Amino acid sequence: MEWIPLISTALGAAIGVGSTLLADRARWRRDRAGQDLNVRRQLYADYTAALSRIRTALNECAREDIPATERPGRVREVFLTPGAYEIRHQLAIVAPPEIVDAARSAFVVLRDTRDLLEAGASVDGAGYADLEEKFDAAVAELRIVMRLDLGAAKSITAR
Repeated sequence: MEWIPLISTALGAAIGVGSTLLADRARWRRDRAGQDLNVRRQLYADYTAALSRIRTALNECAREDIPATERPGRVREVFLTPGAYEIRHQLAIVAPPEIVDAARSAFVVLRDTRDLLEAGASVDGAGYADLEEKFDAAVAELRIVMRLDLGAAKSITAR
């Protein structure tokens, strides 16, 4: 019995199976990376939308004629409703540290705005205007790091 044809056949089968497994593994990694990117993209969109909803709700609440005793409760209610806390926890799990830090920075500005409004400040006050500017800057920075993480073109400016 000749061993060379048998060994050649076995070696050919091993090479074929091995290359198929390698190709499947590469395809799985590529698909997984795409899924991870889509998850982060959705979380980033959800988080920035939640921040925007909080900002708008706080602004509207500040303009409402609410009795002083009811104002803190109303401000807290509109602050919590969009669910930014929950999304921040999800970001902490899947996003890189620079995004988690930038997300926290933008959130802290809104939290400071909430506290200022609970204390009775008005939208016409200097403190409120200062926090609005800080929020705009924090969100602009957040969008930049999010875009970089997603591989979006650097030439497009965050708005």
